[in-house]
Formats: sequence, C-alpha cells, structure tokens
Amino acid sequence: MALQIVATEAVPPAAERAFADLGPIELDDGNNPGLLSSAQILIVRTRIVDGALFDRAVKLRVIARTGVGLDGIDLDEANRRQVPVVYAPDAGTLPIAEGTLALIFATTKRIVELNAVLVEGRWQHRYTQDIRDLAGATLGIVGLGRIGSEVARLAHALGMRVIAYDPRAPDPSTRRQVPFVEHMGLEELIGDADVVSLHCGLNDSSRGMINRSLLSRAKTGAILINASRGGLVEGDDALLEALDRGWLSGIGLDVFESEPPDPASPLLQDRRVVSTPHAIGLTHAWNERVFNSLADDVRCLLNGDRPRCIANPEILAGEAPTNGAYR
Repeated sequence: MALQIVATEAVPPAAERAFADLGPIELDDGNNPGLLSSAQILIVRTRIVDGALFDRAVKLRVIARTGVGLDGIDLDEANRRQVPVVYAPDAGTLPIAEGTLALIFATTKRIVELNAVLVEGRWQHRYTQDIRDLAGATLGIVGLGRIGSEVARLAHALGMRVIAYDPRAPDPSTRRQVPFVEHMGLEELIGDADVVSLHCGLNDSSRGMINRSLLSRAKTGAILINASRGGLVEGDDALLEALDRGWLSGIGLDVFESEPPDPASPLLQDRRVVSTPHAIGLTHAWNERVFNSLADDVRCLLNGDRPRCIANPEILAGEAPTNGAYR
C-alpha cells in the first residue's frame, strides 16, 4: 500500500524516481488544506517545521530534509512527537562549493556589471570596472565544515591565500585540519580578506553575526559571499550601507533571511550584487544523490533499521514511536 508522501516545495524527477516504490509525491501548494494532515512522509527544504506544523501533520512518520542545515526544523518538537528527521549532509558539498566559487568569480570579475556595459552600448566603460584577480588574493572562510573546507581546497588550487574562522571550533584542538588554511579571529579575518565567504550554520549565536560594526572593519573594497544562511547577516540595510560606504565593493548571495525575497528589494536591484534563488547547489548529480540518500534512509526507518543520516538519533535509543514510525 502506497504511503502518503508530501513535499512542501516542487521536487525534481529524481525525487519521484527515488521514492517510486514508497508512493507518489504530492505537492503541498496551499490549495489542498487536508494534504498535510494525511502526510506520512514529509519532504522539506526551506519550510519551517515547528509545533504548528506537527499539530496539522498528525500522521507524520518521517521528515526528509533535502539540505544540510537543520535550523528550520524544531528537533525538540520532533523528538517529543517521536518523528525521525533524515537528511543528506554530504550530498551537496561539492555542488555548493563550486557554486560558491561561481559567485566569487562573478563578483570579482564584475560579470553582471560588464553585461550591463555591453547590452547598454557603453563599450568604453569596460575600462572603468573594478575587475580583480583571484590568484594572490585572500579568501576568508567563516565556518570550516564540509563545504567551507571544499571551498578552501578549490580556492587554494587557484592560488588564493586562505584564512578561516570557525565559530564551532574556537579551540585549535577541535578544528578541522586543512594544512594550507590559517586560522584567526573573526574581526581579524574581516580586516584581512579580499573575499569573505560564509559557510556556518544558523543558530542563536551566529544569527546576525555579520553586522554593521563588523562590516565597517572590512578591508576596503572587500567582497562578501553568502551561500549558507541569510540570517547570518544583520539585514539587507546593513549590506546596502556597506556597499554605499565602500566597506564592500560587491556581494554574492544565494540565500536570504526571508525566502523567497521581494524581487523589488533594492539589494536585488543593485548591480554590485549577484544573487541566485538558493539554487547554486541544485545540480543534476545533487538531485540524484540527495533523494536516493533520503529514500534509502526512509526505507531503513520503515523497516526498523538504523538510517545512515538521522538528525535526531536519540529517539532510536528510546521506546518505539507510538505513531508507527518503525516496525
């Protein structure tokens, strides 16, 4: 008998293939208020999963999170409801790292501005653009986890000097060891880096960590890249002020505090900003890896086995869930 599988956002064909033996995937687009109440498996990417959602999804057996971060899921509530959360932390490492590099190239090489110069017939203005070299420049990485480390590797191969601040590992003995990376404090990194790239998780201590005060200490004309979480930055106004005051000369964004952002936002309209819709990691290979991984782990849970990647493994050690998540 097919299970009721609901996705909170549109999913690619790879998802349908991966979950085919479990049941068809239905999209919760808001037009069917009863859909969530019948969901047994919930595929979620950016939607907030909190107590209110759990109150509606009374038959929920498994949550499958398609990304790396878990900040949008109330794990305490999931534990209380005895709903396991599976995710795929490794699937997007290389695609997101490559996408980050694409944003670095686009901002340092002024692709958006040069495109405007061309299509607007301002050919001679090509000489006025602040185009940068990456070889010999300093990349400052905030958060040296899986993705940050891969970005460091790619940047090092381009001849960049790589420095890092890892808020999760202030003690040198707990830091991820990447031989060519220099570790330092956040303020020192901001003042030293030509490009700052954010790759840390969002929590109470990291929310708004990139604020006006910190941005004012940036190396003149620095570039900021955020492919992690929009909430790491104080807000759009802070970024616009940093551009207008010359603290930053360019910004690359794949994430926003509120998603989707307002298309009319002054930040999105600024040609010094290269922005993408939280999509730089959504490659064909990523789709295959992440949905195959999630489907395999869902099958493990339904068969009473331990999944490979579960965000709340503590519920496996307790009594069997009363909602029938396991046999």
